[in-house]
Amino acid sequence: MRAAVIDVGSNSVRLLLMEGMTPWGAVGERRVTVTGLRRGAHADGSVASAAITRLDACLADYAERIAAAGGPPVVAVGTSAVREAPNRAAILAVVLRRLGCDLRVVTGREEGALAFAGARLVMSGASGTCTVVDIGGGSTAVVPGGDAGPEHAVSLPLGVNRQGEHLTGDPPPPERVDAIAADAAAMVGAATQAFGRTGMVIGVAGTVTTTAAIQMGRYDPDRIHGMVITRADVADVLGRVSAVDGRERSRIPGLHPDRVNSIVPGLAILLGSLRALGADDLVVSERDLLDGVAMEWAHAGAGPSH
Repeated sequence: MRAAVIDVGSNSVRLLLMEGMTPWGAVGERRVTVTGLRRGAHADGSVASAAITRLDACLADYAERIAAAGGPPVVAVGTSAVREAPNRAAILAVVLRRLGCDLRVVTGREEGALAFAGARLVMSGASGTCTVVDIGGGSTAVVPGGDAGPEHAVSLPLGVNRQGEHLTGDPPPPERVDAIAADAAAMVGAATQAFGRTGMVIGVAGTVTTTAAIQMGRYDPDRIHGMVITRADVADVLGRVSAVDGRERSRIPGLHPDRVNSIVPGLAILLGSLRALGADDLVVSERDLLDGVAMEWAHAGAGPSH
């Protein structure tokens, strides 16, 4: 079952040209473009015109790739930045014009459930409970659950672009980095107090995979998928990337240039989240919301498409 699955995220836009579905997730070409949709957002959450221009350019490129692949059905979802934007109609118009489909704007709970479905693929069919932590550009989802699916899902206003707006200086002052980690710990702790942590912690999305890449010295998705990162590892990498300016940070092996500005707030959020959950480590999953959307579409046999 072929489809083009697109995630319009608050920091990056991703494309999956799905050729089929296996028990380990969707098979097909994957692309990611950091558009920073949340970057420069106005106080009321309106997406900046420059960000919409970046999104338009990205989707124009993706549309060409989809056409070259034979024009499979397109299913697209939007998350936090779109969800909160009073001018979301402008974003929906760009998606419709470039991709020929409507953009499904998912709720925070839907976003968490889709990320949970994708992240559990790292368990390779094993049963058991887990808690998924998904750090995005505008929000962080914390989703515990088991074989039957998510038991709870919380979406918090913690994101690499949102929290990055509070960082000044290059390198940023250590106290500001510590404050982001403390705020994340407080917010995740308060939100999850009722249900606590369930089983292993699985981390998804760019901050987590980039942390693993820095640990390895290069990005290798096959080796990163299933990798275990300790809380001490996270603290160590955060110390390394936050102690230098952007130019020096860009030279760190494993750190993609597009994530030079977002990795510091992302790692601070991740460290605070692990503290709040009382987790000493987490398992890295290369499968996440994008795979969750693909699985949902494949199982239904249809979906919002052109």
